Amino acid sequence: MRRALRSLPALLAVVAAAGGCASRPPLAVQRFVLEAPSGPLPAPAPGARVIALPPVRMNPAFLEPSLVYRIGPDAVEVDHYASLAAPPRSMLTTAIRAWLLREPFTKDVVTGLAGPSGLTVEIVVQELSGDFRDPAAPVAALDLEVSVYDGDPKPGSAPIFRKVYARREPLPHRTADAVVAAWSRSLASSMDELGRDLAAHCAGSR
Repeated sequence: MRRALRSLPALLAVVAAAGGCASRPPLAVQRFVLEAPSGPLPAPAPGARVIALPPVRMNPAFLEPSLVYRIGPDAVEVDHYASLAAPPRSMLTTAIRAWLLREPFTKDVVTGLAGPSGLTVEIVVQELSGDFRDPAAPVAALDLEVSVYDGDPKPGSAPIFRKVYARREPLPHRTADAVVAAWSRSLASSMDELGRDLAAHCAGSR
């Protein structure tokens, strides 16, 4: 059995008791959350639009809450002692919605139809891992493939733009808490860039 990488306690961890493999002493499972903005929402700007945000889609390799580490060209390791507190799909959808709601061009973020004057934002999470393939330079990896449509997309319709927001955040330590903290920073950076792209589109379409 491949030994899972140890994870140190983190500020965001919610500790739950669990047994370990027979080859190692029992450990506590750490559960983490991705940071998202909170607090009162800013007032929408004049002409703000409804944004439809369907649940994000995930690369099948990262569907489960347990953290995944890349350790070789074709090898990954699943950390059964460190996981997100909810499935990545739901946690990322919730966090992304919170970021979009704070953009001045956003009137509301819905899971249904945007309507003819709204926008639809579809997101595929291509990468969500700790990349430890270079022992001297470990990074947290987050890749979001974003497709944006005017109104509600119809079969065969093309997005107004499609872009991959790729982040590789250096890690101070090869630990689960460092990986999740870096994902939160990467998500914030990606959403800032997406916000600028959407704002430019909204300004140009008036």
